[in-house]
Amino acid sequence: MVLAVCVMLVAGVVLGRAFSPGGPAVGAAARMVVDARQQVTPIGDIVGAVINENFWSADDPVHPNWHGNYLGRTIARVRDLSPSNGRKFAVRFGQTLTDGQWGKDGYDWQAAFDPKRWDTSVDEFLDYVGLVGGEPYLGVNFGSRTAREAGGLVAYVNGTDPNNQFVQMRIQRGREEPYNVRHWILGFEQYGQWVTGNLANRAFDFANPQAQHGGDPEWFGKPSSNPQFFAARAAQFVREMRSASTIPIEISTPFNNWDLTYWGGPEDSVKAIAGGLGDAVDGLALRFYPASPVHGETDADLLGRPETLADKLDMLRTLLLREEQTDKKLAISDVEYNNRYGGTTDQTHQLVNGLFVADTLRVLASKGVSSAFYFAISAPAGNGSGYSYFEQGDVERAMPTYLATQLVARHLGAEVVASDVSRSRVATADGGKSGSFSYPTLTVLPSLSSDRKTLYLVVINKHLMYDQQTEVNLQGVRVSGQAQIVTLTGLSPQAQAGEVSVSESIRGIGNSFTYSFPAHSVTGLVIPLSVPVP
Repeated sequence: MVLAVCVMLVAGVVLGRAFSPGGPAVGAAARMVVDARQQVTPIGDIVGAVINENFWSADDPVHPNWHGNYLGRTIARVRDLSPSNGRKFAVRFGQTLTDGQWGKDGYDWQAAFDPKRWDTSVDEFLDYVGLVGGEPYLGVNFGSRTAREAGGLVAYVNGTDPNNQFVQMRIQRGREEPYNVRHWILGFEQYGQWVTGNLANRAFDFANPQAQHGGDPEWFGKPSSNPQFFAARAAQFVREMRSASTIPIEISTPFNNWDLTYWGGPEDSVKAIAGGLGDAVDGLALRFYPASPVHGETDADLLGRPETLADKLDMLRTLLLREEQTDKKLAISDVEYNNRYGGTTDQTHQLVNGLFVADTLRVLASKGVSSAFYFAISAPAGNGSGYSYFEQGDVERAMPTYLATQLVARHLGAEVVASDVSRSRVATADGGKSGSFSYPTLTVLPSLSSDRKTLYLVVINKHLMYDQQTEVNLQGVRVSGQAQIVTLTGLSPQAQAGEVSVSESIRGIGNSFTYSFPAHSVTGLVIPLSVPVP
């Protein structure tokens, strides 16, 4: 064991958190088999986050203190989240409520150029992405703006025609070359009534004939609450956006919540969105915030929900295969996640949320999700929101979610390989209104480097009380003899920033070895191979 862990055990309660231990008797060993010869799926841009804070460029005369007081202070920290597989840290624009909420006006990309406004402009966003060495993902305002305006934004970002008014605008603002942003999304969460555009009777709903800025006349009375209306209008956006870009772009569409309960449920939403829009777009976007009265709010509930997400992704894949009429395969993309929509609860700040983040990344990687985003990089300094990698916005106080993301990022290869975990301890959670459920508490994300000379393992022990002695068997590889091991844990699942620890060690191993993974921990192993995997 890398690090000794002390826990308080009182009649199945860990520091006040209800938990049902379950599983094999104490001392029984779990078994983990990894077969590096069997590729499961390439790993996409799953290490990423949303911007939810203002940012200004370094020479902005109106906001000269941008670097110390605003998002600029996070640059060095975010650079340290770059994955070991050579992919960039994905950064999605989300500082402003792009589509607006509850009928309010959403993001106006041209108005954001006013330096006296608190809106982050697209130039400032892309400046930040460049400074952190990231991959940009941009959204367009679907809820209160038009397809033509979306096309104008794409032209501004990617256009090259000097006669185009938006290209001229970019050049006049000091940027001659296009940004060449490849990844775009058609607004956010259009399936929910809280998003502008879902209804047709609020001040800025595009389908409202009385909308304050005129709405979108072609779509009056056709709000996004009807998925067929959404799909038809989204196709119009796609045409405008693709025609405005001089490079091929990938466009994702809002699809559903992670439990697939909106837009009529799984089958109806697949038929309406994938069936009606599948030939036009490249990916379907989901939101994963499982902690709720419906799905449960205890630590055990939270740690079990990545398994439920995996089941939902399998269901979605099956439905898509049934619906797809062409050879084109829609990606599952832009999965935004944190543990709950309200980010100010204690749980969001704790080690248990770091375990949840690591296990969510495991599921996203193993299910071939093309892009994913933790919400969010940072909250303003002094803000106690859990929607941040940094406690109170202080970059010197990295939250467990940051440390867990960093550990996964540094132990990530180019492709997931096959694995099986048996005899893991099993936990049972209340499950909220959905009812109780059980899940294995020992999980692994195995991946192989692009040169096939390094095997990475990320092992999550989600059990809140027990270490798990594990027999590890590595197949299809020749281990060189030593592994670098990094472990993230703390004295309890409720440990917060400053109370969690990261330990490192080197251990000699063979193709078979036994290891004790500490309770409530994430462990990363870098295993050099003496010969590349065939």
